[in-house]
Amino acid sequence: MAAPLEAGVDRAIAALPESRRELARILLAARSSVPARPAPRSGAGPVPATALQARLHRREQRLRPGAGAGTGSHAVRLTGRLDRGRLRDALTGVVARHEALRSRITDSPDGGRPSLSVDPEPTLRLTLTDLTDRTPAAREEAVRQQIAESAESVLSLESGDTSRFRLLALGPEEHVLILASHLALFDGWSSGVFLTDLAAGYRDGADSPAPPDLQFPDYADWQQRWLASPDGVAELERRRAAFAGIPPAPAAPGGFERGHVPVRLDRGPGSPLDTGLALGATQGATPFMTLLAALAVVLARREGSTDVVVGTPAAGRFATQLEGAVGQFTTVVPIRIDLAHNPSFAQLLERTRASVADALSHQRLPVDELFAAGTQPYSVLFALHNYPAVPFGLPGIEVSQQPGPPARHLELYSPDLAATLACIGLVERDGEIGGTAEFNRRAAAPEDVTALLTGVEDVLRRAAESPTAPGLITR
Repeated sequence: MAAPLEAGVDRAIAALPESRRELARILLAARSSVPARPAPRSGAGPVPATALQARLHRREQRLRPGAGAGTGSHAVRLTGRLDRGRLRDALTGVVARHEALRSRITDSPDGGRPSLSVDPEPTLRLTLTDLTDRTPAAREEAVRQQIAESAESVLSLESGDTSRFRLLALGPEEHVLILASHLALFDGWSSGVFLTDLAAGYRDGADSPAPPDLQFPDYADWQQRWLASPDGVAELERRRAAFAGIPPAPAAPGGFERGHVPVRLDRGPGSPLDTGLALGATQGATPFMTLLAALAVVLARREGSTDVVVGTPAAGRFATQLEGAVGQFTTVVPIRIDLAHNPSFAQLLERTRASVADALSHQRLPVDELFAAGTQPYSVLFALHNYPAVPFGLPGIEVSQQPGPPARHLELYSPDLAATLACIGLVERDGEIGGTAEFNRRAAAPEDVTALLTGVEDVLRRAAESPTAPGLITR
């Protein structure tokens, strides 16, 4: 499949000297009435919610507040003499700094896409729980319980009650800070932005740092206008054509019921994983591309098709100015992989590299616009993360991340939950690759999900033995 013209243009811009890239993008954007990248919106009134937010809002209305997307829960342990008043001021400053943390989503008066509006003043919802009179074991059990309860918080897009904080006092110099956030307004990247800004506000004052160059409502306003522009309409048509002929993933008869299962890939000298990744590197493939190619083989055998689509969650922050904002920018990029004519693994890696590069050049296009209800072509999502440590430092305080409950993100990734079998989320950290798979119990059992990764290891083992031998799918 040939890469669209836009992918070639993006590659050409990336090859320019850094001093000329921004000018090239400005000139390119000038062809359309809507810039190719977001800019500050005019006025401070409501804007249309994003395509993803509109879907989550509809789901929340059908179920109950907070059920549309679930709640993200993040917790950090603070060891040292904490100034609680200073922390409260810093938290208030972060809420004031990021419009997404002061937003609500409501029905549009004209019955169209829901509206995203920003409250002018920050509201800090912070509770303090004193656990100092309990035994050490009882304190730690209370921490685990509070983190779990936070993840189940009933938040509401309509009311603007979309973020809550808990500060647990375990001792004079021991605290745990927990954040619960509505996933329609807060993504994984946002946690790093939030903690970095919180640290700056605690160290340097609540007004530090300055607000980000672009706020999430700027992005939401731009998305709606770009989708309706000639460039947006043309890109949507091209991408729909790229997936023409792919049947929709079948919906499970019983609908959707969430499950979780831990997953990991075995590493070590001579292991199929290490050998396979080394083989991929010689072909210019990243670890993600190599694992994706192997997963495509497993799915081709499972589905009896040589035309495989896998969805991968992407940050969606395709403009530098979006990197410093809190918000829900996550998008799903569908990747179509061609396994026709039973290629060798070396040939498949080349195809996969091209498919990934092509797909990631279209992060601007929301998956909800690309696929209507019931037409989602992927049943499996796959992600490989290598998150850097968040530089969250407070003066005189040691900060450490607390483990939380398994992710509840499938509502973000799938326009049709019943058609999703699993989302395999792996993290590469300290030489290990493992994580959690979130899956649909109505479509699969835990062993079905783990079998996908067992199959990946088997493909990598066989590929390492004969990387240029044809007949990969039938081997």
